[in-house]
Amino acid sequence: MTNQKCPECGHRWVPPENSGSFKIKKVDFFWINRDQHSFEWFLKLMTQLEIDAREITVADEDPEASFLDLHMYMTSALHKSDVKAVGLQMALELMHEKSNKDVITGLKARTKAGRPDWKEVFTELSKKKKGKLTVFFCGSPILAKVINQYCNKF
Repeated sequence: MTNQKCPECGHRWVPPENSGSFKIKKVDFFWINRDQHSFEWFLKLMTQLEIDAREITVADEDPEASFLDLHMYMTSALHKSDVKAVGLQMALELMHEKSNKDVITGLKARTKAGRPDWKEVFTELSKKKKGKLTVFFCGSPILAKVINQYCNKF
């Protein structure tokens, strides 16, 4: 593949005619942050991606299926199984159902408390039998090790 380079800014890209070897059909984006403030810097882009993803449908798929599914987690929030958070989590769920927007981020994707259950995530993705899964990761080395183990298992 021949990369192109912008003479003005130096940005590099692969022209579309050469990019056929890696066609993305579905993206499940997991974003894990400690608190609400950590979501803010990226929200404008995520909102636009969420809007654009509704317009993209994958061939031979359910038209209701989205090209992009956002999975948002806030680790400092108490999980709804924690008795101290039951009321708050129920209220957040009701507000999301009513407005179809997450109270924390403003996205359609609901922010969940705690961390993802990676075994459940990989099990669900493998059940869909959509072909080879490719994982891109950016984060702590400890979490990278956990995700790598699940990648090797599934």
